[in-house]
Amino acid sequence: MNSFIPHFLLLTLCFASLSSLVFTAETTPDYFFIIFQWPKTKCESKEGCCLPKKGEPALNDFIISEFQPFYAQDGLIPENCNTTTKFQPSKVADLASSLERYWPSLTCPSRDSKKLWKEEWVKYGSCAESVLDLHDYFAAALRVQKQINLLKLLSDAGIKPNGTYYPGEMINKAVEKAGLGEVAVTCREDKDGLNTVLDQITLCGTREGNKFPCPGAFWICDSRNGNKVKFLKP
Repeated sequence: MNSFIPHFLLLTLCFASLSSLVFTAETTPDYFFIIFQWPKTKCESKEGCCLPKKGEPALNDFIISEFQPFYAQDGLIPENCNTTTKFQPSKVADLASSLERYWPSLTCPSRDSKKLWKEEWVKYGSCAESVLDLHDYFAAALRVQKQINLLKLLSDAGIKPNGTYYPGEMINKAVEKAGLGEVAVTCREDKDGLNTVLDQITLCGTREGNKFPCPGAFWICDSRNGNKVKFLKP
């Protein structure tokens, strides 16, 4: 995977491993990073993908990879915070069909997506518990995903998953026009290690599940190719 990191995320990632003991019930995230993944890119990579044991993932649309609380004052995306709330599938039963479609596990070997949701709750949801309980953490991510509708946003700007290379600036302008601030795009190399293909797009949302303009700077992963990235067919 391309190792470059957009500088508006660099500080947060550097501090992400710090102790979360400072996070109390009164600590409130300023907003959330929502990371969208293009499934075909993962499936075409050396890592590959496996369908989950249950549900039908939206393999022709962007899916949620992570929903990370961000604390701007400290520049932190904390992980694995102290919580007494254990992940219980029954708590998100009403969201299960949407989560299976838009937040599925594509890890190999195949597994139940509930294992992924448990991991995400422990890693990131636990650090937003001051404002979102277990159910509302996942509900907020789904609302942001629906409100942004990333595939339509890009398609309306002429950026379609057809195997074409698109300039990074074209992607950024589409995101800016939608009121989403600056975009950060990460990539993977193809199986031959030659071409850089669009893998993930990081945008922002609020705890209420509304889109939020990401502060920072436009970032496209592949400067080697004139900041152009390939958008694979689903």
